[in-house]
Amino acid sequence: MTRKQTSLIALMCVIAAVLAALMLWREPARPGGQGHEAGHEAGHVRHADSHGHDDRHEEAEGESDEGKAEAVREPGVAMTEAQIKANGIAIDTAGPATIQERLHLPAQVKVNAERTVALASPADGIVQSVPVSVGTPVRKGQSLVVIQSPSVAQWRAEYGSAQQRLKLARTSWQREKSLWDERISARQDLDAAQSALGEAEINAQAAGQRLSALGIAAVEGKGASSSVTVRAPLGGVVVDKPAVAGQAVDASKPLLTIADLSQVWVEAAVPADSLAQVGTGMPAQVSVNAMPKQLSGTVSFVGPILGEATRMATARVTLPNPGLRLRPGMLATVDLLGQQASIPVTVANDAIQTIHERSVVFVRTSAGFRPTSVTVGRSDGKRSEIVNGLAPGVKYAASGSFLLKADLGKSEAEHH
Repeated sequence: MTRKQTSLIALMCVIAAVLAALMLWREPARPGGQGHEAGHEAGHVRHADSHGHDDRHEEAEGESDEGKAEAVREPGVAMTEAQIKANGIAIDTAGPATIQERLHLPAQVKVNAERTVALASPADGIVQSVPVSVGTPVRKGQSLVVIQSPSVAQWRAEYGSAQQRLKLARTSWQREKSLWDERISARQDLDAAQSALGEAEINAQAAGQRLSALGIAAVEGKGASSSVTVRAPLGGVVVDKPAVAGQAVDASKPLLTIADLSQVWVEAAVPADSLAQVGTGMPAQVSVNAMPKQLSGTVSFVGPILGEATRMATARVTLPNPGLRLRPGMLATVDLLGQQASIPVTVANDAIQTIHERSVVFVRTSAGFRPTSVTVGRSDGKRSEIVNGLAPGVKYAASGSFLLKADLGKSEAEHH
């Protein structure tokens, strides 16, 4: 063994001795020279009571039960009877009731599209006059717009020519018929006259039908007049009038729109998750701010398509409109009424609050109120069904429960 190896071995021995000394110095001394077992027993003795009963596990179990209770127990709102009265909180009792399910929906008054007519010019031309304006009531057949149109003059001329040819063809046929009866003319002359008469009748009929289809009177004064009058096809109110005097118009441009407002539509927006509750024939109550009383009707139509932006369908109620009190554009609400049902547990609608995305009812306790989670079912707008979470006969905060919700939120904020 070389001298260098001997020195290295000696150095390692010194280091090992130092580490062993450090380990012995860090271990705590035990009374009476006892080892680890004695120390463990001594620690165990500290938990024994005067009767020698070890309560370590009982304390641990007691703390665990208390922690569990705190985990499931809802925080309450302490309130005395005097405070309850001072805050105007009404106490009610959960119990049975007859509920007619009610779906409360936003709505709007609209014109009845089935009684609305948009009028266009029968031909290219220039507007000569428009004797009506928006809001003007009109009667059926009333003059609305006067237009000057060269096309109308040409069609009237063609109709007049067709009538003249028809008259001539009829005269020729009658003459040939008389000659044939007297055995003067040939049969082929009568056949030719009859054929010409048939053709003249067809041409005259076509010219007349074209004028009739466009609403153009066949004869207006002397000659082939270019003036045409657009008349109201039904009685109603002018709701739109883009046409003005001097404007160039054609068949693609609307002149004005007439709506019969003696009957209107009230269209309500129905969420997709409520469509199963809505059907045609359902009774409905319509409320309009401008009307002192609710109006009764039935659902006449439920839209099969949801709106792309709103994701809602349309439920339509058709209502009579005496005195034209309902005006298109008015905001309204529609209450759709379902079947009546006897419900075993109900509470007032005002009692239900939402806390942390849960529906809760504040149940009366000896110290005040405790929020209790509930599952809400059907509602008629005044009372709601409690499917789960509340038993019959339980007292709860009805009106004024929002104050308890506010106090609870304030307590939670201060706690955190």
